[in-house]
Amino acid sequence: MRTRIVSALALLASFSAAPAWAQGVNERVVAAMPSKYTPPTCGLKAGHFKVQSGATYLKTGIETEIPENRSRALASGKKVLLEALEQNKQEKNPALWYYLGRIYLQQGDIAGADSALTRAEALSPACKKDISDVRYLGWVPLVNAGITYAKEQKNDSAVALFREANTIYRDKPQAYSAAGVIFANQKATDSAIVYFAKAAEIATAANLVEDRNSATYNLAAMLQRANRNEEAIAALERFIGWAPKDVEAKKALAGLYRSTGKTEKAKALEQELLAMGASPDATGAAAVGAEDISNIGVNLYNEKKYAEAADAFEKALAAEPYNRDVLSNLSNTYLALKNGPKLLATANRLVAIEPMSENALKLQREGHRSSGKIDSAVKLAEAVLALPVDIKVTDLSVAGDAAKLTGTATGRQAQTPTGKPIPPAPVVLVFEFLDAKGAPVATQEAQIPALAAGATHEIAVEAKGPGITAWRYKRK
Repeated sequence: MRTRIVSALALLASFSAAPAWAQGVNERVVAAMPSKYTPPTCGLKAGHFKVQSGATYLKTGIETEIPENRSRALASGKKVLLEALEQNKQEKNPALWYYLGRIYLQQGDIAGADSALTRAEALSPACKKDISDVRYLGWVPLVNAGITYAKEQKNDSAVALFREANTIYRDKPQAYSAAGVIFANQKATDSAIVYFAKAAEIATAANLVEDRNSATYNLAAMLQRANRNEEAIAALERFIGWAPKDVEAKKALAGLYRSTGKTEKAKALEQELLAMGASPDATGAAAVGAEDISNIGVNLYNEKKYAEAADAFEKALAAEPYNRDVLSNLSNTYLALKNGPKLLATANRLVAIEPMSENALKLQREGHRSSGKIDSAVKLAEAVLALPVDIKVTDLSVAGDAAKLTGTATGRQAQTPTGKPIPPAPVVLVFEFLDAKGAPVATQEAQIPALAAGATHEIAVEAKGPGITAWRYKRK
């Protein structure tokens, strides 16, 4: 994966003007606070009359319906609690910090609430659940607003809100994961790694299986993007332990194994993928894509395991019978296996797709020769000699119902069987765009001018139609 790292701090610094919620008061949190006071259930005692006064002001501020009275009560509660702290040596009183944290949260002061509630929990661990419940009240509106911003592509604002959410409450992974996705899309890979790692850690501790799995998978992707491949392998191995049927993860892990020299592990995983097959299941979706199985076949071919490679290519071809690349790979594999009849059958199918490909015609000729059909092999050798141009299709890209095919025509030194040169001549090709069943969806012509030996002409043909997956052409 390619990386381009952007510092999260630089993203924050890019704000031209800080909105109100970034200046210490988050109005979303203020608006989301409950209108009924709930006392702590952990047996917390005020311990001082000023602390008790602070609690009373907090209750009044929560339950009054008049905004001015609410603000006044909360301000008074904050004032009396700070007096108790500064004048009455109540710094070790957990109730003071608890009520002060709740007042800060009612006022939308996230940093103040976090600091005070952290002190309260340190002094009274028995109140951890009460404090967590208070923090959660501030977390929800921040996460929801951040998600809304993210959907609107207002990513700087979304990240700022997710950070505030993680400041007040850190026992759920959603804000970390959402920020990680934004950083990943912005190629801020290092930041994405930090956030996905934290999300995975929290989700694992909370036994949130779906969140744990998605965060771990995303973490692996970011680690791979950063070329931290050993760490990416470890993350993917954990993920596959939880989701053993996930094909994409297994493909990614097999690739990482190969890139880090763990060839035997790669082979074992590729065999699992091959066993899953490319045939559609009951939903119509293939367990493993034909391209993926073909890639496994290429690896096996390069390892000179030709029989296993042929098995892989055959499975890929069963899923995509008109896939030119798979047919070419399978033909070359049968050539390596010296299996003339299978080479001939496969090369015939290949030539039916690209009849002016020099390589395809040579494979077909070799299929005839190694099958003992010498006369046919001689005729094909003569056809190759007379071929005016060599056509190589390099790409078929499909977007919706639109398809574009590109390739190159290269002039050849064509000649008769007696060695007499054949002058260059223009050629018209008729391209057919096919659906998965091989039925033509659209047809377009391509004009190839007379080309001297070695001269080239770029081919670009476009067509529209539903379900285009393959192509073939013929000479007009």
